[in-house]
Amino acid sequence: MADLLECLLQIKGLRDTANRLSVLASRIDPDRWSRAEETGRPSAAELLARLADLENLYGTWLRLIVGADRPILPVIDEQALGVLARFRAWSPTDALDRFLRRREDNLELLDRSSAPDLARVGTHPVRRDLTVADVVATMLASDFERIAEIRRALGES
Repeated sequence: MADLLECLLQIKGLRDTANRLSVLASRIDPDRWSRAEETGRPSAAELLARLADLENLYGTWLRLIVGADRPILPVIDEQALGVLARFRAWSPTDALDRFLRRREDNLELLDRSSAPDLARVGTHPVRRDLTVADVVATMLASDFERIAEIRRALGES
């Protein structure tokens, strides 16, 4: 398990992601969010919608681990999330708002978690045992990957 200080820093990183996305959204023309830079690739808005869906699923993991004794965690199918993001066709503003609300809900849970809460364990079929702190680390790694994808889709690499 990641130690407590490392987890607290990662929680701060999760908060910073929300701020970085808000700044990015405020300075990029909304029309650019809906255009894909390459044919067949998702737009930045679709990637942001996928991030909002991932946040919802990570929140489920967190709540299952905190609320049950060694729960079995569902596998996240990112291909299905991509299809879902395209199907719904949220505007960039909608996708950002949904992500920010979901992230805030998850941060509220994490901010109220004690050290023993962060050490609680759930079992994932692929990743095996995961603590709340491990989920936080997974979320932050996913944030970095997703923001890089969004920047590329916006032509900002």
